[in-house]
Amino acid sequence: MNKQELKGLFKKNLESAALSIFDMGIAWFWSDARIKNELPSKITNLELIKNSSQGNLIIFKHSLHLELDARILGMQAELYGVGREHNSPYMHKIIDSGRKRAVKDTATKKETLRFIKWLKKGKNVLYAIDQDYGIKHSKKINFFGIPTYTITTAERLQEITNCNVVFLDSWFEEGVLRINLEEISKNNVIASTEMISQRIESSIRRNPGEYLWHHKRFKSSLGKEFYKDAR
Repeated sequence: MNKQELKGLFKKNLESAALSIFDMGIAWFWSDARIKNELPSKITNLELIKNSSQGNLIIFKHSLHLELDARILGMQAELYGVGREHNSPYMHKIIDSGRKRAVKDTATKKETLRFIKWLKKGKNVLYAIDQDYGIKHSKKINFFGIPTYTITTAERLQEITNCNVVFLDSWFEEGVLRINLEEISKNNVIASTEMISQRIESSIRRNPGEYLWHHKRFKSSLGKEFYKDAR
């Protein structure tokens, strides 16, 4: 990528970051009817999670419109969500309340037994692995050519629950929010952390301007000083 392309990507990412505030507001506060009438969207392969007798671990990437992705999908299928607990109990309550417009229930990443039960009962559970959660329960795999610590929870959940793994890809195309569901594994075939991470990277490369680059994805491998030097 040359300097001009990098500059264009940076501009696109800033625009998407600004729009993410409005996307979050739509996801958390608009009614289903208003979203259907005013926000064009298209979901492909919805049957993967609606016609499955097994639990589905739905892996999503941290797009800047992820809250909207979940709300749109949640209007068509029953979802459960897993996320990091916010450091502020007050902020956690606000965020959790907003997200429950999209999902039936939520759990923090520490409440493992809750989402294991959901998967064993055949539920659809949203989960992300593309953030830095530290070295514990992680392994180093290449992510955009950089050895990066990535949690292996998805592998363990498959072993325990025999769930399917479905990747949720999303992007804007000519003003339409496109959501595509893709089956990564089924029938007790384990989708490795490497396989899932490669699929996430491939998706990001197609629409890099819509990804949440702001979080410190490489802090455990490159160190916090890397981000200080990058300022």
